[in-house]
Amino acid sequence: MKKWTEEAWSEASGIYADIIGHPFILELADGSLSIERFKRYIAQDELYLGNYGRQMYAFADMIDDASQKEMFAEFARAGLEGEKAMHDLMIARFGIEASALPSKVTAAYNAHTEAAIRTGCKEVAFASLLPCIWIYNEVGKYLKTIAVTEGNPYCEWIDEYGDEEFSASVEEILSLIDGYADSADEVTRAEMTRQFREGVRFEYEFWDYAYAGFSRS
Repeated sequence: MKKWTEEAWSEASGIYADIIGHPFILELADGSLSIERFKRYIAQDELYLGNYGRQMYAFADMIDDASQKEMFAEFARAGLEGEKAMHDLMIARFGIEASALPSKVTAAYNAHTEAAIRTGCKEVAFASLLPCIWIYNEVGKYLKTIAVTEGNPYCEWIDEYGDEEFSASVEEILSLIDGYADSADEVTRAEMTRQFREGVRFEYEFWDYAYAGFSRS
């Protein structure tokens, strides 16, 4: 049987292709992204991460196995601390006002993951949270292959998500969710895939909003 992560990635691969081809990502890579667009992105990401962090710990509480619970909670703690430090650096560098109201996309994405957690099904909750982890790591790794680093004001952002240590931790998370999927029935497994694909779509829309300044959906 195919790994669930292989099936889920196949389902969402077209959206991922749109993400790495988006002008926000391409201009981030060469450093030409406008400061205003990056400010809009960071302001919304601050709002998103506040809720996402709480949801990560809520999911950790759903895990029965003590070692898995500890591993995921440590992953969440380290990841959120790293992102917060990077955000603080960018906020100071660009004078970003981080008290914006949530965009339609930000609010919808947070509602999506919150609803998945409230199902009480840890497999579904895990799948809904995975895109933010996995997609950012894949984008970060991709950017490290194409980015202009010298003089790029966004190099710390690229380094954060393409980091080898972060990538290794993401591999552990993918292995963990594959184990959950292996034990799930077909209906749950299908719902996991739907949740993941929907989350990847929100990731695209998040960057698209940052670039365009309005929601297209």
